[in-house]
Amino acid sequence: MGLDMYLTGEQYFHGPRTRGDKKSEQFDLGYWRKHPNLHGFIVRTFAGGIDECQEIELSPEGLREIIGAITARQLPPTTGFFFGVSDDTDEQVAEDLEIFGNALEWLETEDPDVWRAVAYRARW
Repeated sequence: MGLDMYLTGEQYFHGPRTRGDKKSEQFDLGYWRKHPNLHGFIVRTFAGGIDECQEIELSPEGLREIIGAITARQLPPTTGFFFGVSDDTDEQVAEDLEIFGNALEWLETEDPDVWRAVAYRARW
């Protein structure tokens, strides 16, 4: 048991499609095991502090806000049953920034036949 955290992307296709084509595809964009401070920041900032393992949609602006908080090392101390302790090493910060930077780049990729969304969800 513990805090498992997922960043996912989904792209929805519109425009000319042939019968049997997929309407959407999901992608794994990031995963963390027991990073409660990141979890707490996302829940407090984008879910009004309500933590029910719900999916939390993240806009490009939201991803930029997370990147800014990670860069400034302003993730709030967060505790919870089996949450563990966040790793605030330079290596973890670099990994977090890479994951969110790649997610932002993917989300902002322009394609007139595709709509993209990024979401965060935790499980414990």
